[in-house]
Amino acid sequence: MKCADMEALFRRNKALFALKNICALLVALACFSWAVSVLAEPDGIPQVKLNGVETPNLRNLLEGLSPALWQNKNAPASEAALRGPARRHQERLRKALQSEGYYSAAVDFTVSWSESAPEAVFNIVPGPLYHLEEINVRVWRDAAEQGQPEEILPAALETGLQSGSPARSVPLLDAEQRIVRQLTGMGYPYARAVDREAEVDHDKAAMYITYLLESGERLSFGTPRISGLEKVRLETVQREIVWTEGGWFDQELLEKTRDKLQESGLFTLVRVNPAPPDAVEDGRIPIDMEFNERRHRTISLGLQYRTDEGVGVAADWEHRNFMKLGRSLRLRSQVTELEQNFSVNYDIPEFMGSRDTLTLQAKTAQIETDFYQSRRMDIGAWLEHPFSPERSLGFGPALRASRVKETSRAQNYYLFSFPFQFSLDHRNDRMDPTRGYRFTDRLTPFMDVHDTGVWFVKNELTLAAFFPLGEESGYTLAARLHLGMAGGASLSKIPADERFYAGGGGSIRGYAYQDVGPLDKNGDPIGGRSVTDWSLELRKRLNEQFGLVVFVDGGATHESPYFDFKDTVQWGAGIGIRYFTPIGPMRFDVAVPLNRRKEIDNAVQFYISIGQAF
Repeated sequence: MKCADMEALFRRNKALFALKNICALLVALACFSWAVSVLAEPDGIPQVKLNGVETPNLRNLLEGLSPALWQNKNAPASEAALRGPARRHQERLRKALQSEGYYSAAVDFTVSWSESAPEAVFNIVPGPLYHLEEINVRVWRDAAEQGQPEEILPAALETGLQSGSPARSVPLLDAEQRIVRQLTGMGYPYARAVDREAEVDHDKAAMYITYLLESGERLSFGTPRISGLEKVRLETVQREIVWTEGGWFDQELLEKTRDKLQESGLFTLVRVNPAPPDAVEDGRIPIDMEFNERRHRTISLGLQYRTDEGVGVAADWEHRNFMKLGRSLRLRSQVTELEQNFSVNYDIPEFMGSRDTLTLQAKTAQIETDFYQSRRMDIGAWLEHPFSPERSLGFGPALRASRVKETSRAQNYYLFSFPFQFSLDHRNDRMDPTRGYRFTDRLTPFMDVHDTGVWFVKNELTLAAFFPLGEESGYTLAARLHLGMAGGASLSKIPADERFYAGGGGSIRGYAYQDVGPLDKNGDPIGGRSVTDWSLELRKRLNEQFGLVVFVDGGATHESPYFDFKDTVQWGAGIGIRYFTPIGPMRFDVAVPLNRRKEIDNAVQFYISIGQAF
């Protein structure tokens, strides 16, 4: 056998060995989870059996109460010892049925006794599902004035309920809170719910509900009373206040102000509440604002390891109250085997009196890959305008001076750019989301101010979505799609450090950093004018500290400015472990290339860093 054939056979065997090890690890983890679940249920612990419930959602609700039957670690000593908990569980089931709108439900039980496998069998007749017939709301200025004329409100109250909808308890309670919140938004800071009168007609399977509320006096915003400030200036707090003195009280404006101050990073505690009623003067209510300041300087360190990028170290220094103006100054340095950079960011919140944030930034970096070397300096400004907590638009000018050296040439660039970015973020958690989505679209025109014949436009879209698979299962399905396109200049005219690449821990795992896409004659990536890559992850939260991830990544980079079906899509797959910390999950991923290219791709790649892959 020839040496080349032996080497190829060795590589194939090595890849198969790595894949077999990963499969064996998955099987071992599955067996371990099964063993834990079996051992967690010792003999003699009573089991619950439910008869008569066919509706899947209702059955899932009732079965979710089963662990409450017997919470003792020891088995019951006799049948009599089990009957008492079974009677309590019978009432628990009946209340759960009523909360779902089954007000004539019948529940009885029998006990099947044996020392090794005692069982409580509950026979359930849900009966008809009751519906709302009438919804009424009555409001008095003082609850003691019931029977007197009701308060005349500036706008009608909306319960969110509809006649004919199921009479479930959660929507009924939510409606009460909704009404109170509407009143606090109309100028009534002390509005509260007094009572709830619900009448059930069993013949019609109907409910008639009336909400009774006390509005209190309608008041305007008074003077803020601020306490607890030490190093933060008073004007720093005042510029974050979103209400206007003299305007009608609105609880939502208090909450927006509190959130903005909390997000500033200047305080460990922010309380914003209306003053007590005895502080009211001339129809105005003062607003009490109480603060506990936090340390305004922070130093943080980060560490990562990837087989394709090597060891990486990052250090940050931040001053969140620079010049005592509530402005943030951040210094950051990152060093890896591929890139070394240093950046300075200066944030000016409430720029020009608006809710926009202006960031002045400067960065110097050196990047060295197999195909190119880049030394560059960037300066720019970025204005972020939030339309809402979930939607924002950012834009601003930037200038880069760089020298990019490729295999066959070196070129100086002086690029002026003006990027625009629109973002939608509806994730429930920024570091470890389990539901929601995030969408960003960044459009960046570039023009070389030294060589006016070079210009191009880049557009990048990223969508990540998260779907919980069951409320209590701990499983989350996460998906990511990334599209990039560059038009205007040819591939050779676009600087190598501004082309699109794929592969690596933040892209297609299992392949080396930037190694997916067109290659030169030496097998080094040259980048492309478009890229398409995606990821699919199944995440399982095992407990408070650990989680497991199984993932598949894929994608390709193209020389053309659009997706080219002639190019081969590279696929990677693997598993990961997550260790959850207060600052986010630490991840350890192992991935293999599924369609490995000879003499280009390694058999396996490892990734260690902070945060989920996306």
